[in-house]
Amino acid sequence: MIAVRLSIASVDSPLWVNVVRNRFDRFQKVPVSTTESIVIIPQVGAILITDTGQALTVHAVAPDQGTLVFIRDAIALEVGNAVPETAFGHRLELEWDYPQQIPLPFR
Repeated sequence: MIAVRLSIASVDSPLWVNVVRNRFDRFQKVPVSTTESIVIIPQVGAILITDTGQALTVHAVAPDQGTLVFIRDAIALEVGNAVPETAFGHRLELEWDYPQQIPLPFR
């Protein structure tokens, strides 16, 4: 399994993280803890969202690189549809990385 993680923070206002949070709330959600939920996105699968209030972290896993690219693109599309870029840039700070460990709820 290959893991991907997206950290999402607002650049200028906490409102933008709330907009993304609301976007993911449209989907079926299974709470894992007080700060984590597994969200089921149709045609994509399960993602894990960690919500610290001021920032969100989205975790996903895939069996291969091709599937991982598809999942990453789908997550980016959801975030981009929630908070589109403006002529002045993006209102969100997005940081992608590829952790070595699979998040515990996915094991």
